[in-house]
Amino acid sequence: MDQALIELMGASEKPSGSDDESSAVDFKFVNEETGEVEVEAAGKKTRYTLKPLAELYGPGRVVSSIDPKDDHYMPLLLRIEEDIITHDGAALDLSDGLVSLALDRMASNPAAAPGSDALCRRLQLGLRLVLSLNDYSKQEVKLAIRKIAKSVELHTSLGGIRGYLDFIHRMFRR
Repeated sequence: MDQALIELMGASEKPSGSDDESSAVDFKFVNEETGEVEVEAAGKKTRYTLKPLAELYGPGRVVSSIDPKDDHYMPLLLRIEEDIITHDGAALDLSDGLVSLALDRMASNPAAAPGSDALCRRLQLGLRLVLSLNDYSKQEVKLAIRKIAKSVELHTSLGGIRGYLDFIHRMFRR
């Protein structure tokens, strides 16, 4: 977790019982290459650079598998799948196979240099944000990536080369 970012957001905490809309926190990526974000909290905009992924792992939980129905893991799993959907909207040729390759590459070391893989870069950026705000260990991140990789494999076998992508698009439309 990134305590400095959490404290920056803490300036927006509203008093108990307040329904003031101005206390909402909004994030906007300013520079995806560097991880610079703009945080709008308490009516004030501040630029902040997210820490590198390798510095953000926390102690997390000691687990051997991830239950996708466990609310604790929802921010992590949803971030990964939202970034896949976002990338699908920006890429003309994304297929389940390319998603699978990116996830396989990241499954053993999520912070490894992505090279020219734009999907890996997007996934790492999303992980930097979610790990800045949540306590997940490196092992939990790897297990979440593997859980989604298994979903890609299953839905590809059921629906063809875009079976998984079509599935998550349907799920996020709900």
